[in-house]
Amino acid sequence: MKKVVGYVRVSSDSQIENTSIEEQVKRIEAYCISQEWELVEIFKDEGFSGSNTNRPGYKKMMEYLANHKEELESVVVLKMDRAHRNQLNLLQFIKVELAELNMDFVSITESFDTSTMIGRMMLGILSTFGEFEREVINERTKSGRLSTALKNEYAGGQVPYGYVVENGAVKINKEQAAIVKRVFDEFIEGRTCYRIAKNLNEEGIKTKSNKNWTPTTIRRMLDTESYTGFNSYNGSKEQNAIRQKDVFPKIISRQKWNKIHAAVTA
Repeated sequence: MKKVVGYVRVSSDSQIENTSIEEQVKRIEAYCISQEWELVEIFKDEGFSGSNTNRPGYKKMMEYLANHKEELESVVVLKMDRAHRNQLNLLQFIKVELAELNMDFVSITESFDTSTMIGRMMLGILSTFGEFEREVINERTKSGRLSTALKNEYAGGQVPYGYVVENGAVKINKEQAAIVKRVFDEFIEGRTCYRIAKNLNEEGIKTKSNKNWTPTTIRRMLDTESYTGFNSYNGSKEQNAIRQKDVFPKIISRQKWNKIHAAVTA
């Protein structure tokens, strides 16, 4: 006899848009009896959104599936959105997480069963729509970044050493900014990138990613125009090269950066 587990969820105490936990359980039990499947366990989440996996019942189910993967064959839900409301998350769940456990996914209401030929065909169609949704999200994200950059606001991305992002705005990290000023000053005084990096490492000062300094990271710092309060937003996807001013608070004077930059690129 095929062994399966069930999963039920409601997002709030209100049942206006949800089928109750009890009703979901009853219908899953009835369906399994009709298919002559053994329903081993039903996992429940009451009052949790399906937009993420931060649900105790869901986590318990995934742990149970991993520990009993040799015995179980499918996860059964009343509707797909009981497992995940987001289509991309649902595809990740079916095509990656359950596939790795060699398990199928069954949705009673949608007559969706990945153990059948029709179910696998429907999964392919779902995947196509999932890819379309992913591209739509990417386009919206790209447009949002462009709009933000054009308004001379921080449009995302990793900030250089010396800065942090707080509430969507770039702020100066005072301790790191002091190191930035020191590096610029020491280079102007004639110290090499190798010597500057060596001194910082000997003093136990780490980079933003908690690594040792190298001549390359020092040279990159010296070539970072953002320290002057000017920068170009040039997203990896957009390649816009939008010129911005004062999005990054000034740490180094423009005159000093010009002098350094000329020396670095000479």
